[in-house]
Amino acid sequence: MEKNRSVIRELLKFEFELGHSAKQAMDNINRAKGAGTVAYSTAKEWFSKFKSGNLTIEDNLRSGRPREVDREAVVNAVEEHPSMTTRMLAEDFECSHMQINRILHDAGKKWLKSQWVPKELTAAQKQKRVEIATRLEYFIHLIALRSRKSFELGRFQILRHGTIANGQALTEM
Repeated sequence: MEKNRSVIRELLKFEFELGHSAKQAMDNINRAKGAGTVAYSTAKEWFSKFKSGNLTIEDNLRSGRPREVDREAVVNAVEEHPSMTTRMLAEDFECSHMQINRILHDAGKKWLKSQWVPKELTAAQKQKRVEIATRLEYFIHLIALRSRKSFELGRFQILRHGTIANGQALTEM
Protein backbone atom coordinates (compact mmCIF):
# COMPACT_ATOMS: atom_id res chain seq x y z
CA MET A 1 0.00 0.00 0.00
CA GLU A 2 2.76 2.45 0.98
CA LYS A 3 4.70 1.52 -2.16
CA ASN A 4 1.64 2.25 -4.30
CA ARG A 5 1.29 5.65 -2.65
CA SER A 6 4.89 6.57 -3.32
CA VAL A 7 4.55 5.46 -6.98
CA ILE A 8 1.42 7.59 -7.40
CA ARG A 9 3.15 10.55 -5.77
CA GLU A 10 6.15 10.12 -8.11
CA LEU A 11 3.79 10.11 -11.07
CA LEU A 12 2.01 13.22 -9.78
CA LYS A 13 5.37 14.97 -9.34
CA PHE A 14 6.39 13.94 -12.87
CA GLU A 15 3.11 15.32 -14.27
CA PHE A 16 3.66 18.56 -12.32
CA GLU A 17 7.19 18.90 -13.74
CA LEU A 18 5.77 18.42 -17.26
CA GLY A 19 3.53 21.43 -16.59
CA HIS A 20 0.23 19.56 -16.64
CA SER A 21 -2.71 20.58 -14.47
CA ALA A 22 -3.99 18.44 -11.61
CA LYS A 23 -6.95 17.36 -13.78
CA GLN A 24 -4.68 16.34 -16.66
CA ALA A 25 -2.39 14.48 -14.26
CA MET A 26 -5.33 12.59 -12.77
CA ASP A 27 -6.62 11.65 -16.23
CA ASN A 28 -3.18 10.49 -17.44
CA ILE A 29 -2.47 8.38 -14.33
CA ASN A 30 -5.93 6.80 -14.30
CA ARG A 31 -5.62 6.02 -18.02
CA ALA A 32 -2.19 4.38 -17.50
CA LYS A 33 -2.77 2.59 -14.16
CA GLY A 34 -6.52 1.97 -14.20
CA ALA A 35 -9.64 3.94 -13.36
CA GLY A 36 -9.82 5.16 -9.78
CA THR A 37 -6.07 4.95 -9.13
CA VAL A 38 -5.88 8.58 -8.10
CA ALA A 39 -8.69 10.96 -7.13
CA TYR A 40 -8.86 14.54 -8.34
CA SER A 41 -8.75 15.83 -4.75
CA THR A 42 -5.49 13.91 -4.15
CA ALA A 43 -3.93 15.26 -7.34
CA LYS A 44 -5.04 18.80 -6.46
CA GLU A 45 -3.62 18.50 -2.92
CA TRP A 46 -0.20 17.32 -4.15
CA PHE A 47 -0.07 19.93 -6.93
CA SER A 48 -0.78 22.61 -4.33
CA LYS A 49 2.12 21.28 -2.25
CA PHE A 50 4.44 21.21 -5.28
CA LYS A 51 3.46 24.77 -6.28
CA SER A 52 4.39 26.01 -2.81
CA GLY A 53 7.95 24.79 -3.43
CA ASN A 54 7.81 21.56 -1.45
CA LEU A 55 8.79 18.91 -4.00
CA THR A 56 9.21 16.03 -1.57
CA ILE A 57 6.81 13.11 -1.91
CA GLU A 58 7.19 11.96 1.69
CA ASP A 59 4.56 12.64 4.35
CA ASN A 60 5.30 15.46 6.76
CA LEU A 61 6.04 14.52 10.35
CA ARG A 62 2.99 14.81 12.54
CA SER A 63 2.75 15.87 16.13
CA GLY A 64 1.33 13.51 18.67
CA ARG A 65 2.22 10.75 21.02
CA PRO A 66 4.65 8.03 20.00
CA ARG A 67 2.85 4.90 18.88
CA GLU A 68 5.24 2.41 20.44
CA VAL A 69 5.89 2.02 24.14
CA ASP A 70 8.32 -0.54 25.54
CA ARG A 71 5.83 -2.97 27.06
CA GLU A 72 8.47 -4.83 29.02
CA ALA A 73 9.69 -1.59 30.61
CA VAL A 74 6.12 -0.72 31.68
CA VAL A 75 5.61 -4.14 33.29
CA ASN A 76 9.01 -3.94 35.00
CA ALA A 77 8.18 -0.47 36.35
CA VAL A 78 4.92 -1.81 37.81
CA GLU A 79 6.68 -4.78 39.39
CA GLU A 80 9.24 -2.46 41.00
CA HIS A 81 6.62 0.06 42.18
CA PRO A 82 3.18 -1.63 42.27
CA SER A 83 1.47 1.46 43.68
CA MET A 84 2.10 3.55 40.53
CA THR A 85 -1.11 4.56 38.76
CA THR A 86 -1.66 4.42 35.01
CA ARG A 87 -1.51 8.21 34.84
CA MET A 88 1.85 8.27 36.64
CA LEU A 89 3.18 5.59 34.28
CA ALA A 90 1.77 7.44 31.26
CA GLU A 91 3.62 10.56 32.33
CA ASP A 92 6.86 8.60 32.71
CA PHE A 93 6.51 6.79 29.37
CA GLU A 94 5.00 9.80 27.52
CA CYS A 95 1.88 8.05 26.28
CA SER A 96 -1.80 7.91 27.18
CA HIS A 97 -2.95 6.28 30.41
CA MET A 98 -5.30 4.09 28.35
CA GLN A 99 -2.33 2.70 26.43
CA ILE A 100 -0.65 1.86 29.76
CA ASN A 101 -3.92 0.28 30.91
CA ARG A 102 -4.03 -1.95 27.80
CA ILE A 103 -0.37 -2.96 28.24
CA LEU A 104 -0.95 -3.95 31.87
CA HIS A 105 -4.19 -5.77 31.03
CA ASP A 106 -2.39 -7.73 28.30
CA ALA A 107 0.38 -8.54 30.81
CA GLY A 108 -2.23 -10.01 33.18
CA LYS A 109 -2.09 -7.23 35.76
CA LYS A 110 -5.09 -5.90 37.65
CA TRP A 111 -5.48 -2.88 39.98
CA LEU A 112 -6.34 -4.08 43.49
CA LYS A 113 -6.17 -2.20 46.79
CA SER A 114 -4.04 0.63 45.42
CA GLN A 115 -1.51 -1.57 43.66
CA TRP A 116 -1.08 -3.71 40.57
CA VAL A 117 -1.30 -7.44 41.15
CA PRO A 118 -1.29 -10.46 38.83
CA LYS A 119 -4.76 -11.58 37.76
CA GLU A 120 -3.97 -15.24 38.50
CA LEU A 121 -3.70 -16.45 42.08
CA THR A 122 -0.43 -17.93 43.25
CA ALA A 123 -0.32 -21.47 44.68
CA ALA A 124 -0.03 -20.04 48.22
CA GLN A 125 -3.09 -17.83 47.68
CA LYS A 126 -5.10 -20.77 46.36
CA GLN A 127 -4.09 -22.91 49.38
CA LYS A 128 -5.09 -20.11 51.78
CA ARG A 129 -8.52 -19.93 50.12
CA VAL A 130 -8.98 -23.68 50.61
CA GLU A 131 -8.02 -23.40 54.29
CA ILE A 132 -10.42 -20.52 54.91
CA ALA A 133 -13.23 -22.30 53.08
CA THR A 134 -12.67 -25.41 55.19
CA ARG A 135 -12.79 -23.40 58.42
CA LEU A 136 -15.93 -21.62 57.30
CA GLU A 137 -17.73 -24.82 56.31
CA TYR A 138 -19.17 -25.24 59.82
CA PHE A 139 -20.16 -21.57 59.94
CA ILE A 140 -22.02 -21.88 56.63
CA HIS A 141 -23.79 -24.98 57.96
CA LEU A 142 -25.01 -22.96 60.98
CA ILE A 143 -26.26 -20.19 58.71
CA ALA A 144 -28.20 -22.73 56.66
CA LEU A 145 -29.80 -24.21 59.83
CA ARG A 146 -30.73 -20.76 61.14
CA SER A 147 -32.26 -19.85 57.77
CA ARG A 148 -34.34 -23.03 57.80
CA LYS A 149 -35.63 -22.27 61.34
CA SER A 150 -36.43 -18.70 60.33
CA PHE A 151 -38.29 -20.01 57.32
CA GLU A 152 -40.33 -22.39 59.50
CA LEU A 153 -41.11 -19.55 61.90
CA GLY A 154 -42.33 -17.51 58.95
CA ARG A 155 -45.34 -19.82 58.58
CA PHE A 156 -46.88 -18.26 61.71
CA GLN A 157 -47.91 -14.71 62.18
CA ILE A 158 -46.43 -13.10 65.29
CA LEU A 159 -49.06 -11.01 67.12
CA ARG A 160 -47.33 -9.91 70.35
CA HIS A 161 -44.19 -10.74 72.26
CA GLY A 162 -44.36 -14.34 73.30
CA THR A 163 -47.50 -15.38 71.36
CA ILE A 164 -48.11 -16.49 67.82
CA ALA A 165 -51.28 -16.81 65.75
CA ASN A 166 -52.29 -20.28 66.99
CA GLY A 167 -52.16 -19.08 70.64
CA GLN A 168 -49.14 -21.11 71.73
CA ALA A 169 -46.29 -19.50 73.60
CA LEU A 170 -43.25 -18.59 71.52
CA THR A 171 -40.40 -20.92 72.45
CA GLU A 172 -36.79 -20.89 71.42
CA MET A 173 -35.89 -23.21 68.65
